[in-house]
Amino acid sequence: MKENKFWQVMTVVTILSMVALSAMADNEIQIEQSGTNFSLGIEQIGANNVVEMLDSGSFINTTYSGLLFIQHNEGNTSENNITIDEMSGTGNGVKICQGCAFDYPESYTNHDYWYDTWEDGGHSVNLTMYGDNNGLSVQQTNQGNAGNNGHSFDLHLAGDDNEVTAIQQHDGAKTIDLTIYNDENDVFIRQKGTGSTHSAVVQLDGTYGTDLTLKQFNSTSTYTLYQNCLTVGGCTVTVTQQ
Repeated sequence: MKENKFWQVMTVVTILSMVALSAMADNEIQIEQSGTNFSLGIEQIGANNVVEMLDSGSFINTTYSGLLFIQHNEGNTSENNITIDEMSGTGNGVKICQGCAFDYPESYTNHDYWYDTWEDGGHSVNLTMYGDNNGLSVQQTNQGNAGNNGHSFDLHLAGDDNEVTAIQQHDGAKTIDLTIYNDENDVFIRQKGTGSTHSAVVQLDGTYGTDLTLKQFNSTSTYTLYQNCLTVGGCTVTVTQQ
């Protein structure tokens, strides 16, 4: 698969949404975007961070562009949420980081990142993506005193030759629900940490197959896998539970 190199050359424009902890106010950013070769970066620090579409008919339609979303619950037990109802295009790089941050440059096969030591609260991502040769990395972590706030990631992806990385780490329950249509996509999932059950539900549907690697590190981990891969060899699936 052709690796998306966009993040090695882009300059991120960052929007800072910062609220004092004592104010307990919501941070909310609404977006709608279309175009080619653009960069968008959003960082939110505070309580009840939200990124969502401008309205019910809004969408992101881009080519060879980069989008970066970073959210921190700064010592607060509220929840970060990112909801993108429709994103379409080719050759895009999307990175979502809740309770953590990325080092640059980085490819989508590099699963290393750093996390803060004061992050509380839970995280949720809901994303629908259409298109080919895109890179998507979603990483969720908390390391604060709350301990029980979990992570959820819901992805609907239709396209060819996409790379998807989903990492959920540290305390609380962790749930992933992925539906992947079309061909030759690479999917890496890792759930690790203490707390409640880790669960993953994955549906793979295509002609030429998708490579899936699922790693769960918890004594109460579960996964459900649905495959409809039409080639003789089907999809390639590797599952590790510890």
